[in-house]
Amino acid sequence: MAEPEHRTGEHWELTSEFGWTSKAYDLLEQDLLKAEVTVIDGVLTTRVWGCCPRCGGQLDDRQVPTAVGDFTGLRGGPNLDAEILRPPVVSVDVTCGCGQAHVNAPEGETGCGVSFRVELVADSVPGPGTP
Repeated sequence: MAEPEHRTGEHWELTSEFGWTSKAYDLLEQDLLKAEVTVIDGVLTTRVWGCCPRCGGQLDDRQVPTAVGDFTGLRGGPNLDAEILRPPVVSVDVTCGCGQAHVNAPEGETGCGVSFRVELVADSVPGPGTP
């Protein structure tokens, strides 16, 4: 599918209506929006990049979500199933960061103002000993 055109004429609007999350999932399925969760040196990080579901602009959102836990390896001994220890889903709230000023945006604000949620399945988190 062709990448949507960036609609910089889209008026800035501070919105987080669920419809934008739904549209973000459609873009994920079309491979126009991508998301990943990784653990490096015990630090969980997320990245969401690609087309904004509202304005079509390119965004690249990187976060270190607030999470409590040990992502460096097994806790509880060698007989404990590692899958039990991993969080099943990491939820990430993303705000458009397309870098373009949209009509009626507050001074100094870039992006169209939309926020949406992406839930990343933790099975993409490398297990103990995985580089």
